[in-house]
Amino acid sequence: MTVLFGTIEYFERELLVAAKNRPKKLSEIDQIKSFYSLLENEISYDYICDDSFRKDCLQNLTTAYEKIISQKTARQVKISLS
Repeated sequence: MTVLFGTIEYFERELLVAAKNRPKKLSEIDQIKSFYSLLENEISYDYICDDSFRKDCLQNLTTAYEKIISQKTARQVKISLS
């Protein structure tokens, strides 16, 4: 399946890859937060595109980020309760 740039699935994949390749000094969630901030900044200020597409990308990035963080947080809570 092809994942298109700017979709929620694209940003989920990118955030998870960044978390997998994280430096050992950062937790997985901290790496995701850091990469989210980097992508948000690049899309907002460096990426040259139509403003409506930029807004869509930023919304999809935020949706992907919130989904991943909620899953990771829920998993950590479940583990700590076990």
